[in-house]
Amino acid sequence: MKKLLLVLFVILNSFGLKAQTNAQTLHDLNTLLINTVMDDLFNPPIASRIYAYPNIAFYECIRNNGNSYKSLAGKLNGLNSIPKPDNTTNNEIAAIIAFTYTAQSLVGSEYKIADWREDYIKNKKQSFDSIIWNTSFKYGRLVADSIIAYSKKDNYLKSRGLSRYVLKNKAGDWQPTPSDYANALEPNWYTIRPFSLKKSSQFSPKEKLVFSKDKNSLFQKNVKDVYNISKKLDSNQKTIALYWDDNPNIQVLEGHLDYYIHKISPGGHWVMITMQACQQKNISVTKSSQAYALTTIAMFDAFISCWDEKYRTNLIRPITIINRIVDRNWQPFIQTPPFPEFTSGHSVTSNAAAEVLTHLIGNNFAFTDNTELPFGMKARNFTSFYQAAEESS
Repeated sequence: MKKLLLVLFVILNSFGLKAQTNAQTLHDLNTLLINTVMDDLFNPPIASRIYAYPNIAFYECIRNNGNSYKSLAGKLNGLNSIPKPDNTTNNEIAAIIAFTYTAQSLVGSEYKIADWREDYIKNKKQSFDSIIWNTSFKYGRLVADSIIAYSKKDNYLKSRGLSRYVLKNKAGDWQPTPSDYANALEPNWYTIRPFSLKKSSQFSPKEKLVFSKDKNSLFQKNVKDVYNISKKLDSNQKTIALYWDDNPNIQVLEGHLDYYIHKISPGGHWVMITMQACQQKNISVTKSSQAYALTTIAMFDAFISCWDEKYRTNLIRPITIINRIVDRNWQPFIQTPPFPEFTSGHSVTSNAAAEVLTHLIGNNFAFTDNTELPFGMKARNFTSFYQAAEESS
């Protein structure tokens, strides 16, 4: 695993050689954060939280480089104020310190972030006037402390102690799925404070996929479609499925051998797309920071909205209903994750990210996504962020 993470770090950063040095440091930090999240085995909703707060901290420091980038204080739920720098602060130093301390407070392998920061200090400190360095370092800590305090009030810790999901017995309710029959993932995620939503159910779809035994119902049509399409998948469909799978913890059963493959999460995949787009356009560190912050904020809220709907609708998974009434031996092409079917996490989070990136970087922005290279997949080309989100969906 450690070799794989190192490969991910090296390969993905090799595509950013044209990016400005300042921006590249931010890209390196996000790559390090993604590697740490994978190594610590955080699930996708929790990963989205870990990606957001450090990027907010970085942005709140680096935006002071100009007047055109406004603070998120007063705009995000519960974020009322951010400490202000004085005129001797180097905003880049402060931003890096703020990111690392904020990230360190959220991950399990804290030493990875701390070691990176120590190397940064060792290599950079002597290049700056001591007053500027010390002022900038202290300001970065102040912003980090402010964002860390803000993160501790989002109900995450409280949600860890809430009751686990209780299985229900109605015909169309979600049931644990093979191969590992894992417990329901994050059934209380709707209790987390969103950044921008008024409430977790704010964007509950008007049209819902509702369980029905009626052979002519939309639900039964979906069951037939999934089953029939799965029987004749072509090579391109299989490639797309594997490319966007982004299941961070896949169980593999081979005879008596039982092991797990750890991969990037859907949110991490879109953080990498953000990185590659910023590198391709050689976007400044401030603009890149805005892209990271707003994209991760959007995905964080998307997970809250999606998970609220999942456990509100509580819809049975295709593998359960197909095995029950169509084909007892049927298996999906990729492993089913442990949570209800509707709405689709990939669809909600990918389109949230694509909307933000399109607004910031542009529509019809063609790019090559190399995110899956370390996992044995070829790069894929897209004509826009929307096209990538549609394919992911």
